[in-house]
Amino acid sequence: MTMKQIKSTGKMMRKTCQPKINVADEKIDPLNEGVFIEEKEVMCYIACIMKMANAVKNNKLNYEAAMKQADILFPEEIKQPAKDAITACRKVADSYKDICEASFFVTKCIYNHNPAIFYFP
Repeated sequence: MTMKQIKSTGKMMRKTCQPKINVADEKIDPLNEGVFIEEKEVMCYIACIMKMANAVKNNKLNYEAAMKQADILFPEEIKQPAKDAITACRKVADSYKDICEASFFVTKCIYNHNPAIFYFP
């Protein structure tokens, strides 16, 4: 997929998750600038997107599934850096029982690992 296609798919995912979680644009738009607002609805919005992206299985983050999705979906130029970031952040989720919190802190770690390639719908 191209970045344009990824962003288009992201819009569709956002249209599903945003009303379900009831989170305002002002709280999730800043994610792409690395501003992670530590509030439950932001955390659960991220978890919702990750579930839709098949990176969450049985209410747990699934490293293998995330790597597979990166291989299938990401454009060549960001594929390896994205997989490196996913690998670097793989253990972050172990510190959290709640899937919303785990998703939030793993996503924040991925951003911090490589802000240049980060995109979140």
